Amino acid sequence: MDIKKATLSQMAHSDIRGINSTPADHIKQSANHTKRTPKKHRAFTYIASSGINGVTENEILFQCRLSSGRNYVNEIERETGINFERLDEKNPDGIGSHYRYRLTCRKDAAQVLRLINYKAKEGNYPGLSQVQVNDILSLYSDNATS
Repeated sequence: MDIKKATLSQMAHSDIRGINSTPADHIKQSANHTKRTPKKHRAFTYIASSGINGVTENEILFQCRLSSGRNYVNEIERETGINFERLDEKNPDGIGSHYRYRLTCRKDAAQVLRLINYKAKEGNYPGLSQVQVNDILSLYSDNATS
């Protein structure tokens, strides 16, 4: 919607949850104890679900709409004590390079998933279900790869 065409009322009642959300919608959401999923949760989940292929900063940008993807990887490393494998890749245009970050084993992926669910519980927003956890863990081998 073009801002010039939007009325004050539309702008006052619009947010990321919907263009025509009303205060009553927000009351319903709070009554259900649902909270918008934070960007960090989206980034951590995307990183964990990337499997053995790993993820680049650009992929985090495009898939999660977040910049500075390496900051999310670095935070996971700090909070869990694991180390991502960093693969230097040339850019498609041949100018420069970027890193592909990947978890090396199922044990590391499990630590990231525990962190995701811990933060969800602390933040009072939905975490990952056991089915989602199992699906993500199935993307990784039992042994560390080099």
